[in-house]
Amino acid sequence: MATTDAHDPYIDGSEETREEFTANDFRITRALDSLLISARAIRGDDVAAADIAARLHTLRHLLKQVGHDV
Repeated sequence: MATTDAHDPYIDGSEETREEFTANDFRITRALDSLLISARAIRGDDVAAADIAARLHTLRHLLKQVGHDV
């Protein structure tokens, strides 16, 4: 019987499972949505509010590029 020394990251728990990845999508989406609501609630400094909103949209875009469904 041949043995392999291949490392399986799911066996030793060093990588997240697909279920964990999907659960994280939900948490990330909620956090981004909450921050966006807060940014839109900023009064008196429209530039800062727009800047924060733009950064959140960029972060959401980057997360989508690595496979998150946010």
